[in-house]
Amino acid sequence: MTEAFFHQEWAQLEDVLARTRSRVTLRCKHTVARVVFDALVQCRRQGAQVQLSLPDTALNRHSAIAWERLSAIGGQIAWRQPASEASADGSFPALALVVDEAQVFTGKLSSGVCPADDASEVPGLVCWSDADFVRQTRQVLDEEAGWGVVEADPGAALCASGAVQIRRGGSAAQQAWLARVLQHHALATQAEIAETQRQMALFDHAQEQSLGPLMRDYLRAKALYLQQLALQDQAAREEARAAQQRWSDYEASQAAADQDAGPLTLDDDALDQIKQLYRKLAMQCHPDRVADADQARAAQLFQSLQTSYRRGDMAALYALQESVARAGFQAQASSEIAQPEAQSPAHASDAQAAQEEQAALEARLRALRSALGQRHEALEALRTSATWRTLSSQPNWDVWFAQQQQYLQGELQRFEAELHTHAPSAPDPMAHA
Repeated sequence: MTEAFFHQEWAQLEDVLARTRSRVTLRCKHTVARVVFDALVQCRRQGAQVQLSLPDTALNRHSAIAWERLSAIGGQIAWRQPASEASADGSFPALALVVDEAQVFTGKLSSGVCPADDASEVPGLVCWSDADFVRQTRQVLDEEAGWGVVEADPGAALCASGAVQIRRGGSAAQQAWLARVLQHHALATQAEIAETQRQMALFDHAQEQSLGPLMRDYLRAKALYLQQLALQDQAAREEARAAQQRWSDYEASQAAADQDAGPLTLDDDALDQIKQLYRKLAMQCHPDRVADADQARAAQLFQSLQTSYRRGDMAALYALQESVARAGFQAQASSEIAQPEAQSPAHASDAQAAQEEQAALEARLRALRSALGQRHEALEALRTSATWRTLSSQPNWDVWFAQQQQYLQGELQRFEAELHTHAPSAPDPMAHA
């Protein structure tokens, strides 16, 4: 099972580290924030085994963080060779964390980890509790960092040498692990997009119910006033045309809204249930996860999934679950991660097959990075929209709607007073609607 955290990721990470009991391994792509490093030191002081993997860069070596604080109390620090942009390390999430051999966290915190952080990484953490993936992650991190070659007394070894200098990764197992991480981050981001759209639709509907008639009267009065003003002032004509167009557009959107019952308001239990069902269905019918022959049908079902989730329609999601089951989609061959087997001396045909498999995996990684980037752009577009900025900054929508009602009523009265002051010589824009 996986779970994604796109809000308060710092608090989630600190809570996880505070609850560590036996072992924590953290691989940072760039560097580690002081608050996280202090949490690692506290984990070690409480008796947990602590391992930290960092790139050997000037930024880290000359950091204000005193790395020896961790090694002096028996923590392990591995310094990786700096990775080039073209290397496999470029696909790694900003952090990979294994906790108590039971959970893995991958992703990027939304603020302030490192000035060199990748803009292409999507903020948020994905939590994995799947035992098989935990083992895969441990294998990848151990192989890259060489934890197995550290001496029995890690504190003494690290105090003497300062760190364990390790080789660069990039093995088939690491790339396969990266493919799985990127795939699930893309799906988690898609789920966050769907949830953002659901909240925006709910807000828009609530706003229409609260402000719709008043907004209509306000826009109409403003259009009439500006048309009247345009008869006397040539410079005001363009503004008048824009106001009339906005009023006409609002009339059209309101007519469409009258035909739509709007999204359902869900209590916490229903919301948790619908989120779980959405994630399950997205894993089964996302076009990126099914075989080529199934992608057209999967795309149709996935679009219906998005619409039903945005409306909060649980019945429609259960119907989709039956449709997905009947479709019997085959998973992409490269979507599940197989552990590479030990290779015997290869013949020419075996070498060629291995090269083709490696090329296919690298192509898969490029496609996944592209998909993740596209979802990142879509999520950022939603989060920078006026609707999202408003609803996310207003903890009490009813209070905000009441404030907007008061403002619109004041503006409506102002425009109506202006209209009565002047002769009603302007045509009514309703006549041209």
